Amino acid sequence: MRYVVATPFTPEGPTPLIREVPEAAPFPVAALGPLRKPAEAIAIATEAPVAMCAASVLAAAALATQGHRDAETLNGTAPASLFLLTVAESGERKSTADRLAMKGVRDFEMGLRTDYDIQRDHWRDQHEVWKATRAKILADKKADSAAKRADLQALGQEPPAPLKPHIVASAPTIEGITKHLPDLRASLGIMTEEGGALIGGHSMKAENRLATCASFSAMWDGSPLDRWRAGDGVESYTGRRFSAHILVQPVAAEALLSDPMASGQGLLARFLTCRPTSRIGTRLRMQKDAAAEVEIARFASRIQSLLSRDLPLADGKRNELVPPILLLDQDARGVLTSFAREVEKAQGRGGPFEDARAFASKTAEQAARVAAVMTIYADPDAAQVSGDTMAQAIEVATFYANEAARLADAAIVPPEIFDAERMRLWLLGAWSEPYISARSAAQRGPFKVTDRARKALRKLEAYGWLIEANGAEVEGKPRREAWRIVREIQP
Repeated sequence: MRYVVATPFTPEGPTPLIREVPEAAPFPVAALGPLRKPAEAIAIATEAPVAMCAASVLAAAALATQGHRDAETLNGTAPASLFLLTVAESGERKSTADRLAMKGVRDFEMGLRTDYDIQRDHWRDQHEVWKATRAKILADKKADSAAKRADLQALGQEPPAPLKPHIVASAPTIEGITKHLPDLRASLGIMTEEGGALIGGHSMKAENRLATCASFSAMWDGSPLDRWRAGDGVESYTGRRFSAHILVQPVAAEALLSDPMASGQGLLARFLTCRPTSRIGTRLRMQKDAAAEVEIARFASRIQSLLSRDLPLADGKRNELVPPILLLDQDARGVLTSFAREVEKAQGRGGPFEDARAFASKTAEQAARVAAVMTIYADPDAAQVSGDTMAQAIEVATFYANEAARLADAAIVPPEIFDAERMRLWLLGAWSEPYISARSAAQRGPFKVTDRARKALRKLEAYGWLIEANGAEVEGKPRREAWRIVREIQP
């Protein structure tokens, strides 16, 4: 259960410091179309929340499909890429579910590594011959400049090293990504089940956060990535596609969800974010499901097959995409247009998305992206997105928009409120006397620092759970700083 800060007490009596926020709605797994079965199979195999499994499946499918087509939207085109952020407790089987969803990706990378080892050995020999020939041309004292230029032109450009066999990074820095882009494939993923390492890492430090947020936004948009360095000059990389899935524990997620820079830069609005209801304590099956394992293997094979297809590259380029556009058919455009109008109205004053406008404003585009991923996954040669597929994608995008609104309402609880709530629960559950002093609270209570305990008590006073009673007897002695405890909310 998530919580938000409540308002201080009214004269009628105390109020809770934090109020509960409704649990997440069920994930519309039936709307995943061709991705439904693998999502359900992973949920069966792991007994993890289906929303978490669905996010991992969507991420793997987006990585496998994004290089082949771009998505048509109501306002032009967009990459068929998805950014997902899934918040789940430790022990929710994040790693297991994501490992199953990403098996096809990892199998494909393993094949790349085998090919890379062979290509690298061949390239080294070729490169050594090229270097020796070039050095010989330059060292020839009998040849004039014109002859040397002709020989160098005939020799040709330096043979490029084979592309590195990596398409997924777990905790990269922006500097690392842009530095290695010339040597990587054009379709890449940032996928990690340990999102805290990424959120709390070098890229998100205060001095790097702005550049990181801007770069991640550019990746989602499909915009060029620039690299300006004093020693290396200026480079701009176009035709790249990125998808991302960050699985993260609540404590680490709060640092990102409450970051005004990430919100202000529009980065958070680009993520399909959810916090599924925990299944811990209900996972009692304790046995394998043969049918689920077959479906998971089928999904891995499909992902590997899609990744193995040739990518549409620019002429003369080996890692710069020029994806054709996957068009919307007439029905799909009509369904998406009606949905976009509904979402626009819902962002108005008093509407359900009034406090989540940044997310809601991108919901129609997110639906178009999801529809493209589902279409390409089912048929990479499909000519158009159908109305039925768009309706399914809209249902998925709506789930994530509602989650964004729910999590936006669940504002991060400040540390002083948490301290006060811990003190309140201790007073009501472990302290039997009618009065409490700052000294006794520090000695007996949850905090052993008097100043921290005093601040918690003052906060409880502000919310009506304590009433100042200086001089009252606590533990058999009158105390200069004391409060009477209000033990229940009056009806």
